[in-house]
Amino acid sequence: MLARADALLRSPDRAAVGNSARLAAFLARQAVEDLIDARCAALTGVPVVTGTTRARLAVLKSLDTTPAGPVLIDAWHQLTTFCHHHAYQLSPTVPEVRAQCAAVERACLGRMPESSVGSASDDTVSK
Repeated sequence: MLARADALLRSPDRAAVGNSARLAAFLARQAVEDLIDARCAALTGVPVVTGTTRARLAVLKSLDTTPAGPVLIDAWHQLTTFCHHHAYQLSPTVPEVRAQCAAVERACLGRMPESSVGSASDDTVSK
């Protein structure tokens, strides 16, 4: 799903023009939730941790001592914010969503995303 989100950010199709960053954020959040489920299962030894995503985030926060835990928690919160539409907020930008995807790929999948190999300077987002 992260690869599909990256593809959407690189070249949105006609239906996604104007909403590509928000749609990519939604796909990336789904990927992050899958990674959270897998990480919780690995930490607890239970194949499926029941409960809400916030409960799973609490499991990560308390049990995960690797750098992946905080990255997943932060990415989930940021991507959830990007997914929600409010009239008083600006839509997420492509570099903001791309930065979250890149952080997840680096910390959890151990690889550098393809889209940021040659464009690291224009994908940075200050916090």
